[in-house]
Amino acid sequence: MKTLRIELWTSLFVFAFFPALAQAQSSVFRVYGGLAPTSYHITLDIPGAFNATAKSTYAAANLGATWVSPRGIYVDVSGQTSLSAKHDLWEITGDGRQKFLRDSYTLTGGYIHALPGGVSISGFGGYTYGKTIFYTPPSFGYSKDIFESKGIFVGAGAGVPALRGQFSGSLAVAGMKGHQKDDNGFDIKADTTIGFSLGGAYTYKLSQALGVTADLRYQQYKYDFGTEIPGYTVTEKITSLGVRLGYQF
Repeated sequence: MKTLRIELWTSLFVFAFFPALAQAQSSVFRVYGGLAPTSYHITLDIPGAFNATAKSTYAAANLGATWVSPRGIYVDVSGQTSLSAKHDLWEITGDGRQKFLRDSYTLTGGYIHALPGGVSISGFGGYTYGKTIFYTPPSFGYSKDIFESKGIFVGAGAGVPALRGQFSGSLAVAGMKGHQKDDNGFDIKADTTIGFSLGGAYTYKLSQALGVTADLRYQQYKYDFGTEIPGYTVTEKITSLGVRLGYQF
């Protein structure tokens, strides 16, 4: 079973904005926020019996904060939520698009080390949680389907100066669990899955304290619910291109 995830953009933000953190003489605190046009797909599949895909395109709002010590140890907390979104899962029944909500939260801790020439490398780990809600048509006997994922991750990243800014990337491995339920008694859980994460970003400093970051992310999660329903798998695919502002205190 394979899970491909690009969730750890908060780590990319750290690498991009602080190329010489390990040389800092005092702690650094930064807040950031932005928007990311996002495409979300989820496929529910029981081979030979059932297959359906729900899609939603929306803007996601991102907020976060990072603290970095003079020794390069950092902690980052971030959250993301969908704005005014709908999904098309129930269009197959003629009921049209329905309300869609997705929230995710990530806590990351790590160490960043500055190298000559403005290059930085880092190791990190943390916890991530995501919750997606698919509302159903009024004629259904229940109001919503819910899919949750959570797990821990470890990884490494690097940042390099270029084009008057900073390019950064990260790679991580994650152990994830999936949980699908509705508000009418349906409730199943997937086995733990080991997967990996990738990401890339570019940051340009507008001033000593203010900067802008653009990042590209792709996420793919595949969960096996075979111990609950024989052959049943759920696959999530999420693509986003985000822009955010950060301010350093």
